[in-house]
Amino acid sequence: MKHQFSRNELAIGQEGLDLLKNKTVAVLGIGGVGSFAAEALARTNIGHII
Repeated sequence: MKHQFSRNELAIGQEGLDLLKNKTVAVLGIGGVGSFAAEALARTNIGHII
C-alpha cells in the first residue's frame, strides 16, 4: 500500500488527517461495540486513544 491512510485522505483531505492526528479521544467500555469503535478510531489516524 502506497499510503496507509489514503482512503481517509480521499474522504477528508490532508488537512483533516492532520487535524485527527492531533486529537485525543476516550473509549469507555471495550466490549462488543467499544472494541470495534477503538479499532475504527485507530484506523482513522486518531492521535491518542484513552
